[in-house]
Amino acid sequence: MITGSDFAIVNFEVPLRPSDVSLPWQHVRRFYQSDDVPQFLKGLGFNLFQQANNHAFDWANEGFLKTKQALGDAAFGAGTYDEAYQVKIVECNGLKIGFMALCYAAYTGVFKDPLNHDGFGCAYINDLRVNHDIIDARKKVDFLFVLPHDGIEYVDIPMPEVIARYRDFIDYGADAVIGGHPHCPQGWEVYKGKPIFYSLGNFLFNSMEGYDFRAKRPHWYEGLCVSMTIDDDKRMSYEVVNTRNVDNRAIVIDNDSVRQEYNVTNCQYLTDKSAYEKCLRKICDTLGMEQELFILDRVFHRRSFKPAIKRFINLLKLRKTKSHIDDRDMLYLLINDARRSVLERTLRRIIV
Repeated sequence: MITGSDFAIVNFEVPLRPSDVSLPWQHVRRFYQSDDVPQFLKGLGFNLFQQANNHAFDWANEGFLKTKQALGDAAFGAGTYDEAYQVKIVECNGLKIGFMALCYAAYTGVFKDPLNHDGFGCAYINDLRVNHDIIDARKKVDFLFVLPHDGIEYVDIPMPEVIARYRDFIDYGADAVIGGHPHCPQGWEVYKGKPIFYSLGNFLFNSMEGYDFRAKRPHWYEGLCVSMTIDDDKRMSYEVVNTRNVDNRAIVIDNDSVRQEYNVTNCQYLTDKSAYEKCLRKICDTLGMEQELFILDRVFHRRSFKPAIKRFINLLKLRKTKSHIDDRDMLYLLINDARRSVLERTLRRIIV
C-alpha cells in the first residue's frame, strides 16, 4: 500500500531532539525520535509528512527546525504563520492535489492566539482563516484533503463538536477529511458523498523505554490505513486497512474478525443517533472516575469538580506570591477545545 502509492502520507508526531538546546523543566513530558527516523520512513515509501500535531514543538523551535530540515520539502502543516496554513500542493498524472494539516490548541506550538502570529507554530484547526483557505484552495486544486489532529484520546467516538467541524471542512470544499490524535481508531462516515475518517489511531507509537514497553490502552497498537484512489475519470474511492503493531517490531495487516466488528460498531455510532448519544453520556459520566483521561483526572468527575474549582482559585491566589506554578491541568482543560466541550457537556448533565 505504501510503496504502491504515488503519495504516502504519515503524521510525524514527535520531533528530532536537538543536541545544543537546554529547555526548562515542564509538567508534560518531552518526546523525541531518533535522527535516522526520517530516512527510515522515506525508505519505506513515505514521501509527505504532516507536522501539525501537539508534539511538534516538544523541543521548541530548535527541535522543530531540525526535524523540518531532515524532512525537507515533504513536510507541511507547521512553520511561520503563513507556512503553517499553506496548503501543500502536489501534482500527479495531470492532477493537482492539495493537503491541509491542522491541529487543536495544544500546550505550545499552535497559532491559537488571534493577535499573535509571531515565531513558529502549527495551523490551528479553529482559526477562521482555515475556512477561507479551504475555499481558496478549492479553486487551485482538483482534489483537496484536510488532515486534522484533534479529538479526545482513548475513546471510540468523536465528540459532537469534532463531527461538526470536520463536516464543515467538507461543506467548505474538502474532498475528504482524514483525522488523527485520539490514539485509537474511531469510526468513519460518508458526508455529502465525501468520506470523513475521525481517527486512524496509531500506526507506530512506541516508547523511549525500549521494545519491551507496553502501553496500557486497549487499542494503542491498532491503526487504520486509508488508501485513496482517483481514477482516470476523476472519481475518488477508498479502501480501509486495519494494521497492528506487533511487539514494537513490526506493522502487520490485521484481518481479525474482532477488529472488523470494532470498525462496524464505531461506524454505526455515526449513523445511529440513539446509540451515539448513549455512548456519549457514558463517556461524560465515567471519564474522570475511570481515569480514562489523565488531563481530566481530578478535574473532571462530578465528585471532584468542586474541589477542582477550589484548587484552581487557590492557584490564582498562590500566583501572587509565586512566579511559577507547575499544575497546568485546569489551563490545559480550558484552552483545549475538545476537552472543554466535554467538560461543558458533563456540567450540563450534572447541574440541574
